[in-house]
Amino acid sequence: MHPIFPGPFTHACSGRLQTISRWAIRGGCGVWIGLALGACSKDEAKSPPAPISAAPTASPAAPPTPTVTPAVPNTVRAAFGRWRREDGGYVLEIRDATPQGSLEAQYFNPKPIRVSRAAWREGAGRAQLLVELNDVGYAGSTYILFHDPTTDRLVGEYTQPTQQQTYAIEFVRSKGP
Repeated sequence: MHPIFPGPFTHACSGRLQTISRWAIRGGCGVWIGLALGACSKDEAKSPPAPISAAPTASPAAPPTPTVTPAVPNTVRAAFGRWRREDGGYVLEIRDATPQGSLEAQYFNPKPIRVSRAAWREGAGRAQLLVELNDVGYAGSTYILFHDPTTDRLVGEYTQPTQQQTYAIEFVRSKGP
């Protein structure tokens, strides 16, 4: 990213902006300053400065261009909530998601287990959720889940790299706290 022109536009054409700023530094500024000073006559230099008004005048500006932020798909939103594995006291809570693909998730067994990464991606009309755990006894353990809208379950696989095993699992939606 260019230090003088930060932002997403400059990232896309930073080479062009660097060329412009190098030209401005190497001599372009001197030309512009020379032209500006040469345009002033001695009479203008002796005239008093224009008075400063107390209230700035508003100039009509073009309305800002609305930015379109892609929404989180409904297939991802369907996974929001508290989920419980029926084969134990494991609880997965998915609270929020960003359009960029990250999830806000918590995991309990029954105490909180650190979630090191939670993400989603969409394909083939459904969302795939990834929840990676990183805590004592859970180093790198990973859930890869899909929401099944017909049964309202999260189904998928749980991988325990320390035991080199993968299990087919299901979470059911918790009705209460």
